[in-house]
Amino acid sequence: MDTRNKILPLDDVPALLRTAPWLAVVGFFDPLTATEAKRLAGLACRGRKLLAIVLQSENALLSAEARAELVAALRDVHLVAIAKRERWRSIMPNRADLQIIEDPEGDKTRSAEFIKFVLTRQQSAAVSAGRND
Repeated sequence: MDTRNKILPLDDVPALLRTAPWLAVVGFFDPLTATEAKRLAGLACRGRKLLAIVLQSENALLSAEARAELVAALRDVHLVAIAKRERWRSIMPNRADLQIIEDPEGDKTRSAEFIKFVLTRQQSAAVSAGRND
């Protein structure tokens, strides 16, 4: 299956949310790390289908489309939609069987930790390269 088929326009999502209990996880997924993939897998084990809403951002490391494709590649994710931060709430139906998880501070922390990890690795590589001269 081409996992890009899991990526739908935001306006198509409400009709599909009627098919089963859903859990919507909203975030930047910038980048999608192994830690974030494990987090999503853990959330998916709650008997609900998993919708990931990838938020657009001008400051993201990857485009929203690239991030959506990475999230869609996860086995536990059933649907992915790309949304502007201010728009996604307006299309979500008010249903008892729809749970929404949004963690903007966690998103910022995960992105900052990844950037710190990459910079630290680059600095270590530069130091090692300097010692080999």
